[in-house]
Amino acid sequence: MVAVGYHRVAIGVPLRILALIMLSASLSGGQAFLFDAAAAGAPSSRDPDAAVAAAINRLRGVHLEGMSAADKDALGARLDRAWDVLYDHPEEAEKAIVEVLATEKDDNFLLVDLAHMLTVLDPDHPEPAAAALLKAKVTADPPGTFHTAANMAAAHCAACLPAVLRILEIKNADTLIVEHALPIDPELMLVFTLGQYGDDAIAPVSAKLSSDNCVVRGNAALALGVLQPPTIPEPVRTIAAGDACEDARGRAWAALGLLDDPLLVGAVTKRLAGAPPAPKIERLGIVHGLGAAFSPTAKAPLKKLTKDSDPEVASAARRALLGLDELQKRMDQIKKDRAGVSPRKRAKMIRKLEKAVRAGRIDLGPEPDDLLTTLTPSDIPLLNRARAAVLARLSDECLDEYYPMTHAVRALRGSLAEPAEPSAGTPPR
Repeated sequence: MVAVGYHRVAIGVPLRILALIMLSASLSGGQAFLFDAAAAGAPSSRDPDAAVAAAINRLRGVHLEGMSAADKDALGARLDRAWDVLYDHPEEAEKAIVEVLATEKDDNFLLVDLAHMLTVLDPDHPEPAAAALLKAKVTADPPGTFHTAANMAAAHCAACLPAVLRILEIKNADTLIVEHALPIDPELMLVFTLGQYGDDAIAPVSAKLSSDNCVVRGNAALALGVLQPPTIPEPVRTIAAGDACEDARGRAWAALGLLDDPLLVGAVTKRLAGAPPAPKIERLGIVHGLGAAFSPTAKAPLKKLTKDSDPEVASAARRALLGLDELQKRMDQIKKDRAGVSPRKRAKMIRKLEKAVRAGRIDLGPEPDDLLTTLTPSDIPLLNRARAAVLARLSDECLDEYYPMTHAVRALRGSLAEPAEPSAGTPPR
């Protein structure tokens, strides 16, 4: 599965849907398209190379920044027509795109957009797209950067990881996976890109915590919350407590909650009482972190934030409190259920996870909490491989498998950890 789609409603630029959908549409609307192409003086389909060259030229000179809504609508139509032509002539398009990606130096939107297209036309050979992403200014096309990076990760391209790391420069992908109507928020942006690399991404992402770009620092912190390293990187705490960039602080607070930092509540309490006051974006990050934490002590600062002067922050804090109450009841029941689990049931779950690593999917059935009742901390490395593997499907359905496994990783490191049991060399948090 590849993340083909842009969404004009979301970003005011091209609507790109799956090739099969577009090919089907072109069959029903082919006459209209041919008329439009002829009227515009486009090369005939009898000369595919010329048609592809003209289509690529339509992608040149695009600068999204500062565009009006009307300009973006016109641009979207222009780019859609170009992609239609490239889809219609895939062999000629692949060859031409590889040549342009190798030679283009200045047109950053073109580099990213064609890299995205290449990962759709030839998902088994993403290396030219990776090289293009490495040399482009990726902020020229945030949606294209996300889709390119997600497709490269889904192709299991280990050599593409340096290019996929460029996603850390994107503050907001501002797009969605169209075929699943799945909006991509900043956390999902990192889940579907770096999350697919699992433990292999931890070291290179950690190195980005010291970047001089505050977007990169904040995203690196949040990505580590997604990746779940065995120990909490101290720079994430440093960013949350005192980074000059409020967005970076907000994402670092969220990451510390995802990482179940035992120092989180104390650090939040200190920050909320300090000066200058935390801005709204940082307070939202704090609420996210507290709500994600597996700790009853998070309730105290959340209760304070339910009275926040900003209604959005107060509402988010109330929802987080309700979630923590439900979580506590659920975890209490799971602890009881773990007592009578047989070794056979654990072995069956391990076989399921091993199959998920190979197949990229897992059937958790109606009881995903079986992950929590059967597994032990020594199973965390296998869980991490399985949850990374299912993401290659790039869908809302794969998230129904990913999130229960992520929840299990966190619980087994925290509230369900058994200190007396060896944890396969995993150091405590």
